[in-house]
Amino acid sequence: MITLARHIELLLLEHDCVIVPGFGGFIANHVEAQYSGEQEQLFLPPYRTIGFNQQLKVNDGLLVQSYMAAYDASYPAAYLQMEKDIENMAEDLELTGAYELENVGLIRKGTNQNITFTPKETGVLSPSLYGLYSFEMKSLRDCTIEREAQRSLQQIAPVSLKVNEENTKVQKQKDIVIRLNRHWLDFAVSVAAAVLLFFCLSYAAMKNVDQESDTVVAAFYPVSGNYVSAKTVKDKNASKECTEIKKTENNKVENQQEIAQKNPEAKYTIVLASYVEKRNAEEFISNLAKDGFAEGRYVKNGKVSRVLYSSYLTEEDARTALRMLREQNKNFAQAWILAQ
Repeated sequence: MITLARHIELLLLEHDCVIVPGFGGFIANHVEAQYSGEQEQLFLPPYRTIGFNQQLKVNDGLLVQSYMAAYDASYPAAYLQMEKDIENMAEDLELTGAYELENVGLIRKGTNQNITFTPKETGVLSPSLYGLYSFEMKSLRDCTIEREAQRSLQQIAPVSLKVNEENTKVQKQKDIVIRLNRHWLDFAVSVAAAVLLFFCLSYAAMKNVDQESDTVVAAFYPVSGNYVSAKTVKDKNASKECTEIKKTENNKVENQQEIAQKNPEAKYTIVLASYVEKRNAEEFISNLAKDGFAEGRYVKNGKVSRVLYSSYLTEEDARTALRMLREQNKNFAQAWILAQ
């Protein structure tokens, strides 16, 4: 529903006077462009402001026509709706002493039934004045003073430049003294010593690993697009094994390698683990045999050591066997196929 204030606002876009029957009339006044003064030096554009005349109460039909167009109603129906809105405004003004017309202004009721009106500070909308804003323009005198100041600075600049060049030459002839904070110097020496010690210890550790062991803590290898890890643990401080135990382990390895030699034409092998110590591999193979999987073997080629299981002529056979083994024993969950 369009309010009374909205009707008045829309009518003031095209008319300079809008009368509210029995209440008063709103009159638009044109204010010419102004110059704010020598201090601000602003040119203000023209604008429209609204005044109120309580004596204009005769119905000129303008407001009723706006109601008729808005509600597509007949003259009697539109007139009744207008009177109802005016009565509501008068009641609110009587009760509170003030009534705000949105985007138009504020109405106040004074003594002796006098009505005062304060227009909106931004003024009423006016399409003919759209796009006009205030702008600053300096006077000719101020522009002349600024131009003379710039010329004076340009004349002084070469002299100051020569003085600076002479001072620079004098400073270059003086001895250069660099002062360092003792606290920062001690800190830098400590950092350098720590870095040097770190590299020394790292080199020693890497050398010991190369000389004493062929194992890697963790290695990752692809299996059908995925990656699996084989983790091993190295025990540097383990005691020497008895001679009889070594003979028994050697016999186990020889027996496991005989399994792989039964079919020399096989080119595909299942890998259970990589880079493992011999003792751990033997124990792992023994546990597999107890579970009924006796084709495991330990193979070492240079620094690469692996736990292998069986051999197959084709890759398809190897994949089929690996799927079945994964279903039968969890130790084959991360196994992969090696092509020899």
